[in-house]
Order: sequence, then C-alpha cells, then structure tokens
Amino acid sequence: MRVVFAGSGAVGSHYGSRMQQAGNEIIYLARGAHLEALQKYGLLHESEGRRLSLKVHAGCAPDLAAGADVVVFSSKMTGLEDLIETVKGSITPDSLLVTLQNGIEAPDWVAKAFPDNAVAAGSAFIGARLEAPGHVIHSAAGGIRLGLWQCGAGEHQLCGLVEQLQAGHVPARIDDDPAAMLWRKLLWNTGFNAITAISRRFAREMCESEELLAIVQAAMRETVAVALAEGIDIGEQDILRHIDATLMMGPVKTSMWQDIEAGHLTEVDYLNGVVVRRGAGHDIATPVNRMLTALVHAVEGSGRKPGV
Repeated sequence: MRVVFAGSGAVGSHYGSRMQQAGNEIIYLARGAHLEALQKYGLLHESEGRRLSLKVHAGCAPDLAAGADVVVFSSKMTGLEDLIETVKGSITPDSLLVTLQNGIEAPDWVAKAFPDNAVAAGSAFIGARLEAPGHVIHSAAGGIRLGLWQCGAGEHQLCGLVEQLQAGHVPARIDDDPAAMLWRKLLWNTGFNAITAISRRFAREMCESEELLAIVQAAMRETVAVALAEGIDIGEQDILRHIDATLMMGPVKTSMWQDIEAGHLTEVDYLNGVVVRRGAGHDIATPVNRMLTALVHAVEGSGRKPGV
C-alpha cells in the first residue's frame, strides 16, 4: 500500500514508521528542520523500548501525494487549512483521505475541499513527541479508530489501511459512528488538555486532586451538553471512563502542554473553543470551557517565541 503522511510530525512519523516496517511504501511530507533531518539521516524512531533507524522517502513537494492509495492528514489543526491548500491540486480522486486531528472539524474541512474523494475520520490515542528533528519518541498508547465520513472511489482502501496498521502492530479498528468517536476524544481533550497546559501538571494528577477534578468534570459536562444538542450520543458514562483511564496513565505531556513549552500556537480554539462556539449556537452556557480557552490564550501570548 502506498501511503502519504501529509504533515509528518511526531504522530505521522510514528504511524508512518510502523506501516513502513510492515512493508508498505510510505512517503513523509514534512518541512523545516524535521524534513532536513529525515532526508539527511532518516527517521530515528523510539517505541516500546526499541530504538530503530529507518531510511525514509521524505519531501515537501505536494505532487508526492499524487497516486497514493491513502493520504493521511497528520498535521495539527493549526496547520491543516494550509496543508489542504498545499496538496489540493495533487490529490487523485481514487485516494482515500484520512484525518487524524484533534477536535471534530477536520473531516468536514477535508470533505469540503475534496468532494469526490472518500474521507475517513480518525481518532488516535497516542503519546508521541519530536525529541529532535528526525527523532520521534512514542511514549504511550497508540491505538487508532477509523470511520468512513464521506463515500468515494477510495473507500475500499479503508479495510486495507486497518489491516496494514495492524500488521505494523498498531491497534486499529473501524468505528461505525465516527461522529461520536470524535466527540468522545474531544471530551477527554476539553477536560484535560488545557488544564495540563496551564498548570504544567500531568493529567493523572488532575484526577487525584478533588478541586482540579471538579474543574475537569465541569468542562466535560458542558461538552456532553453540547454534543447531545447536536445529536451525538455521549454521556456521564463516557466521562467516568475517561477519568478511570486517565488514573492509569503515566507521565505523558499533552499536546497543548508541549505546544506551550515550545512557544507554538495551541489547538485550544479547536478543542475547548469549539465547545464554546457550538454551545452558543444552541444557547448552552459553557463558562468553564470559555475560561480555559481564555487562560490558554493568555499563556500563549506570554510564551510565544518571536516569529512563531
């Protein structure tokens, strides 16, 4: 299977490496120092106690996406719009397009930009980071759920993609309700991502503090209220499952915490912020998510690096 990971940061490089090890043809679309390192030295991938150096096919030319069986959009939401515009003229109609972004909006963005392509929404539960350009460390989890979002000529590739992910030892499966799948991940993110970035404390610690857990639960209950108003069947049982799972987690830095430390723009507008916007459309008050969004914006403003 020929698979292009468009926006190959930590997440895209991890899954690309796993699929490449399973014998697939993988192309890494990247940029900057990470791309330079991939082209010069290859990919150094650490996962589950194993350190592996791979020679990779990496570039930045959008026409590398032409003729792919699958194109996986693996950038963050903050870079997705530009990435879509970059590759828009190179995607062929029979490619399956996959989104792996946080939040709930990415599949609609891609489906609108590529109305003739099959689109699958993906939800990746993973701890991964770029330790240095060309050096990816996978530290936790790694499972993927995928659900067909928009029909098209490439939809038959979805089962093959799942099989090849599994061949690369990635826990992967198809979800019949991708909208609920995305909202369930959003639920965790609205509860934990922003507050870990603000406090610089691990998600598990939020569950171990009665005061912090109350804030987490309040943010998540607002998310549930908005989801229900949009016809998405999630509820209190999903909140409890997330809390139980988080209590079992190790010291994994959330993506927003990593972005704050690096001086990058965070995805808060696509996580807590989307709950605020969608809530306003349903006349649902979301004061906790509004507060968390505002606080992350304040931290972003004080921590951004010049030119970032």
